[in-house]
Amino acid sequence: MNNNKMNPDIPASSPEERLTAIKSRIETALIGTQRKIADITLIAVSKGHTPEAIRQMHKLGVRDFGESYAQEFERKSHELEDLKDIRWHFIGHLQSNKAKKIISRHPLIHSVDRTSLLSELAKYANPADPLRVLIQLQVDPSDVNKSGCARADAEALCQSLSEIPGLLWEGFMGIGPADCTHENLRWLYDQFNALAHRLWEQYSLRDPSRQTREPRISLGMSDDLEIALRSGANTIRVGSRLFGPRPSKSQAT
Repeated sequence: MNNNKMNPDIPASSPEERLTAIKSRIETALIGTQRKIADITLIAVSKGHTPEAIRQMHKLGVRDFGESYAQEFERKSHELEDLKDIRWHFIGHLQSNKAKKIISRHPLIHSVDRTSLLSELAKYANPADPLRVLIQLQVDPSDVNKSGCARADAEALCQSLSEIPGLLWEGFMGIGPADCTHENLRWLYDQFNALAHRLWEQYSLRDPSRQTREPRISLGMSDDLEIALRSGANTIRVGSRLFGPRPSKSQAT
């Protein structure tokens, strides 16, 4: 990892200590802003972790959990369906042919990045019980390793989404580059936030029901959550810093 990037301490040994440490980092990052920790959604990225680990984090008060693979999400959400107040987030790249697997559990889908996926989701969209989605935008156009809608295509995607009544558009998601200085990452995140709000005002706010709503900005992970929060993120995604190292595949399944 670049020495200029966030490098928090190794996660503490217990789930309680890890959660406390993350909350402390969030509170510190919000000092000097008008926001409080209650304004921030912390998503525990549970991909690769066992249902038992999710239950343990749920007992500590965490309600938002993120999965990245359709089959794993389908299995875990079924096994944990007794947790009635759990809020699922699908944060991974979603193949169009896997969309049907996940929508029955109504996660917030963070990774809508192309019109072909919108078209697939629209097949199952029900205006009376809409699917909640975010548009995934590229954070760094030069980062070939990250998916997301290119900025040149973002307006067309936003317009298409705003015209599908069975999809409830809630905001935007982004994934920062893996190797970047603090200064460059802050600039990229500031640019992302500015673009997201411009697109939201131009396309989403045509709907009167959204006139007073701010977009969800899902941005920032374990190593850069402070930068993301200071750039305007209101949703962050944290995995190993909450759960510890991922178990082997056999243990996770």
